[in-house]
Amino acid sequence: MTHVVSDSAVTQAPPAEAFPTYPVSWYLFGDARELRNGPVTKELLGRSIVGFRTATGRLGVMDARCSHLRANLGNGCVIGETIQCPYHHWRYGVTGRCVHIPHVEEVPAFARQRSYPVVERHGLVFFFNGPEPLFPLPFFADAEPAEFVRARPFGLVLDCPWWMVGANACDLQHFLGAHDRKLCGPAHVETPSPYARHASAPFAVVGHSLRDDFTRWFGGNVVTLSIADWCGTLMFVTARFRRTCSYGMLTSLPLGRDRVFVRGIVFVRRSRNAIGRQLIDPIHLRVRRFFIKEFLRPDAELATRGLLYRPESLLACDEEMARYFAWLAKASANAVGAGAGAAWTAG
Repeated sequence: MTHVVSDSAVTQAPPAEAFPTYPVSWYLFGDARELRNGPVTKELLGRSIVGFRTATGRLGVMDARCSHLRANLGNGCVIGETIQCPYHHWRYGVTGRCVHIPHVEEVPAFARQRSYPVVERHGLVFFFNGPEPLFPLPFFADAEPAEFVRARPFGLVLDCPWWMVGANACDLQHFLGAHDRKLCGPAHVETPSPYARHASAPFAVVGHSLRDDFTRWFGGNVVTLSIADWCGTLMFVTARFRRTCSYGMLTSLPLGRDRVFVRGIVFVRRSRNAIGRQLIDPIHLRVRRFFIKEFLRPDAELATRGLLYRPESLLACDEEMARYFAWLAKASANAVGAGAGAAWTAG
């Protein structure tokens, strides 16, 4: 279904309690290079999670506290296709199942770790917060990951709930005040999947900064912003100008109920020849990264001052934002329900 923004009554936005603290979705664990020298433990989603790479290159992401006496597996080491606990040398495969205990012939049933589906893409490790992915790791629509290269991520901790991050795409009123972009056509929203929401709208570049002057000269006066939001934790932003196109991904990691760590990753299409890949692509990435980071700066500065979720204060002009919150609460509830219905056990 496609919605056009109107002056109709505001959709009832859900209360904050409708959103889970840690939604079931894909998350960025980190750079794959971090695992070169052994296991790495991180505090994510309210628990300790360890990532490691086996001798043959397989990736494993699982709960870091050993099922024996809760020693940190990240302080252990990789032995062949397993991660070995530093305390009593119990070994776990990438599925989380314990395959070896010294001096014990039969491994007990409790000797297993909760493991997570994992995907490596563009040198980054992503994991799904559930026993099975409810949807494949997404990417930009009608684009193949192999055709793109990425820039170095940038990130910031925001003092607002995680479900406020994606709402910016539907907050049409803020684009003029925060970004000097004036809506110049109808905004369209669709839900191609129960776990995805796509919003797009054309905006005129009306700012007078050097950055906006360069944007008009290089790309044109109008930009169509398209944002695909997956469960509020992954957002793929495409900015289409008359003469160019920019690609950016935002990842959200909830830090409890009132804070969220957001990382931005800029992509460009890979050059077709070796010279372009070595010389042009790095420059292209640095320029795009600078412009996208600067474009997002006003949102980041406002969020670091403590944005509040107040569904009762939404007006008729906030209709699409209210619809977004209603969709996200439902998508989060469906994801949590689906995750709870699957058996989360080691293989």
